[in-house]
Amino acid sequence: MKKLNYILIIFSLFGCVNNSLIEHPNVPEDLISQEKMVDIIYDMTLISVAKGVNKSILENNGIIPEEYIFKKYSIDSVIFAENNEYYSFDLKIYQSIYDEVKIKLKKNKKLINDSINIARKLSGELSKKLIKERKINKISVDTIKFDSINKINLINTN
Repeated sequence: MKKLNYILIIFSLFGCVNNSLIEHPNVPEDLISQEKMVDIIYDMTLISVAKGVNKSILENNGIIPEEYIFKKYSIDSVIFAENNEYYSFDLKIYQSIYDEVKIKLKKNKKLINDSINIARKLSGELSKKLIKERKINKISVDTIKFDSINKINLINTN
């Protein structure tokens, strides 16, 4: 129990250390705007989810997720890492970036759900139409078969 208390005291002391002792990272040469960081992190999140769902589809299509993102935004991993470190130093700015990503993800989710609902509705209507047409076609085909059999029987009896 005493050891636990000592550990808690040590962590408390480290928590009280003045942030001014921590060196603020330099502004990167290729500073990415906060808006662009939102877009990059948003795309990285989508790619990460896609990898989790079915990585083989991405691989089969020759998509290497990180390379795709870096190429799309004309950056490399070093530029991203420097900017990520720079923005993450100020937790308020970093939190605002992630809040924007979260908002975009929610909008995207709503858009996708709306699209799925529309697709389901159209699919249901299309299915009903196809079933109705099949019944009509089946009746026509059965009628044609019956007529053909009657004609064959008439020919055979004559």
